[in-house]
Amino acid sequence: MNQAAYTHRAFEPLFTSHIPFFKRIIAKYFSADEQADVLQEFSIHFFILFEKKYLTQAELFDSKAWLRTIVTHYCISLLRKKKAQKNAVWENTINTAILRAAESEVAREHELISLMSLALGCVTKQEALILKMKYMYQKSSREIEQRLAIQYVDVQINRIKLKIRKKLATTDHSWL
Repeated sequence: MNQAAYTHRAFEPLFTSHIPFFKRIIAKYFSADEQADVLQEFSIHFFILFEKKYLTQAELFDSKAWLRTIVTHYCISLLRKKKAQKNAVWENTINTAILRAAESEVAREHELISLMSLALGCVTKQEALILKMKYMYQKSSREIEQRLAIQYVDVQINRIKLKIRKKLATTDHSWL
């Protein structure tokens, strides 16, 4: 019998015998809806640990303290990941009424979008990319210089703005 088959045969009864113990601990951290999923994910984590440690440290799997520590740390780790991924703005939007913008704000936003399109139409693709990196993606001048392999980005941005002002002389470009 190969080692993988032996490990699998030894894992199944061990895990099955500890399922009620694991469920009690998981229940302390997660709601009833999430517990089955967490137990399933934990079983994969536990199997990986089993493969690594069972042949050399089989006595660990008889220790309730060690098993409790593994489950507890796994649950805490999942909660941290869940908290890190949580987007509070989205959740609050779902739970509360969505605020609608005033007509003047919407009109102003459309005006800005059309002005930006006009402005970007006056410049080359590289100049448009420089402006987008600086103002839309909030990249520093140094980072733009490194990524695009150019020098003196601030000077170039000022020249691009001047070029746009000249081409759009009839338009209010105080936003620029």
